[in-house]
Amino acid sequence: MEHLGIDGGAEWIYADPENDAYDRLRLNRGWDTMIRPATAFRFKDRIFGDGAPLDSLFDVLGKWKDAVYIPPKLDQSTNHGGTFMFDGDQTVYAYYDESPGTHADPFGVVEKAIEVARRKSE
Repeated sequence: MEHLGIDGGAEWIYADPENDAYDRLRLNRGWDTMIRPATAFRFKDRIFGDGAPLDSLFDVLGKWKDAVYIPPKLDQSTNHGGTFMFDGDQTVYAYYDESPGTHADPFGVVEKAIEVARRKSE
């Protein structure tokens, strides 16, 4: 955590060295996902402007220069993430990252959270 500059991060950042969550959620993975058109389009958007410039990407990547990490399982090196929202046992939002750089729209996620909260308060 020190290389990221996050004080106390180990207390609230969840790591999944056994790959349990990735396996259960069936998140996308594999070397073939690295060359999907979605990745190229996402980088095009960043380069030519969509509010998420490459500067932020380089800032994040720069923090990893001192973090050499070999995952416990080889296929973990090609895992992609996702964004999930649960209400108890019910999944109310699920987005699977297709390939590198293709993440859920944070505004859409917040809108969904507000919608679910409003429904619960009615």
